[in-house]
Amino acid sequence: MQTRRRIICPILLSILITACATPTPAGDVSVPDAADPSGAEVESGDETSASYPPVTGPEPSDRVAVFYYPWYGNPEHDGRWVHWDQAGYVPPGGIGSDYYPVLGAYSSTDPAVVAQHFAWLRETGVGVIISSWWGQGSREDRAVPVLLDMGERYGIQVAFHIEPYDGRTARGLLSDIIYLYDRYGGHPAFFRTIRSSRWSPDDRPKGLFVVWAISVPDNNSAPVEPEYWVEAMDAIHALEDGALVIASITDPAWVDGGHFDGLNNYATLSASGEGIFNWAGGLPADAWYVPAVIPGFSARRIFYPLDSDVDRQDGATYDNQWAAALNTGVEPAMMTITSFNEWHEGSQIEPAVSQEVDSRYLDYDPLSPEGYLEATRRWVETYLSMTWEQSSNARLHIRTSSDWTTFALQSGGDWIQPVLVSASDDAGYAWMDGDVFALNQPLDAAEAGVVVEMTVDVELTELETGIPIIFAIERGGLGWTDVELMVLEDGEWATLELLRWYGHSGTDRNPRAFTVDPDPFLASD
Repeated sequence: MQTRRRIICPILLSILITACATPTPAGDVSVPDAADPSGAEVESGDETSASYPPVTGPEPSDRVAVFYYPWYGNPEHDGRWVHWDQAGYVPPGGIGSDYYPVLGAYSSTDPAVVAQHFAWLRETGVGVIISSWWGQGSREDRAVPVLLDMGERYGIQVAFHIEPYDGRTARGLLSDIIYLYDRYGGHPAFFRTIRSSRWSPDDRPKGLFVVWAISVPDNNSAPVEPEYWVEAMDAIHALEDGALVIASITDPAWVDGGHFDGLNNYATLSASGEGIFNWAGGLPADAWYVPAVIPGFSARRIFYPLDSDVDRQDGATYDNQWAAALNTGVEPAMMTITSFNEWHEGSQIEPAVSQEVDSRYLDYDPLSPEGYLEATRRWVETYLSMTWEQSSNARLHIRTSSDWTTFALQSGGDWIQPVLVSASDDAGYAWMDGDVFALNQPLDAAEAGVVVEMTVDVELTELETGIPIIFAIERGGLGWTDVELMVLEDGEWATLELLRWYGHSGTDRNPRAFTVDPDPFLASD
């Protein structure tokens, strides 16, 4: 049995290791009355016939996915308890979760349970599960066939969340994706898309793979830089099937640094949602923005630190995170939900028993046990009906002979999704705090009058006719800075404005503001 170890806070891993080494028994916990998961009628004999929940609800959307955990087992279907007994609890009455599922301590290989899960998801409009996968031959791997079969029945497709299992490497990631294609890629419910990305620009029907804990090869390895994955990613993209590989990290540098197709945050511990998806604006325009929203987070029974708790606020946390994810100015390539059934971390939207059934577990009150499924359907409908404001293409050519310079858009609009076109070999450049470009060089080079430059493409948003754009240049006391603003005219870049700052303002940051008419940007190609 794998022990889930998520990199959420600096002390979490050591706490989990201690907890697993010295488990605390659950004691005498009453067993909630769990209804039969599907009303299944089971016949004796060599074959089992089941009456699964009906296929109802909206057409599922492949633009909405939920992280799914097929790692649970019980004596009836698996000969032993699996994962429910985390942290030393004794199922079925005591489980390693602050909540208790309506379906009881189920088995992830029970077709009736999976059918109910997918029937619920079908009602919400979610079209994809991203299933936790811990390597070839793992328990989670052996659960894939039932997921695919029930997925075909309910119109739910299956993608994969490749976890940091012991021995995972970049080369192993390539092997894993080949294995998943070979073993499951022919099934109708295996998720594929013809949509493209920065590193997968073609329209081949590609699978989607989210890689958790991308900053380490596995849970026992030292951190790596994005470049560690480049060779494997290039080989994965070159496969006959291709692939979209999404890294579980929010630093946009990993898109170009590691050749990943997009980024996902998995879980951000915020009840308000304020600012938690600002990383979207730093993504290149052709990378996948794949935000993940949580309903809350609670893992006290498995000894997570109390500061990892995120109160559900009667459903407001879920609403806040959805709203924040959809209001960055960047259209999500796929919305993801964390999670359907990660019971240990208390992030699940699967129906949980009420405290009237067992007061020792948390519940969703005042929401019903199905309240998060209903909220999901509402938000899926909102997301799919949204339109995003048209952005304007712009190119910035920044040149400086100073040791440092920055260029910012202060008011009158916003800029997002920068793409570096070129930069001097000796220049240091960055996209700082999501809204400032920085260009630097060594002080001795600036003293010698060396000029460095960078060219960046951006998307300008929130522009309005008649409201000027205010840009600002700051720089060191040496030399000068030019910024050439360009727009597309008949498919070619044309200079709109040349902003020059050669003087000194008498302040430490040496700023100079420039006012620019937005209309030429709005009228450009």
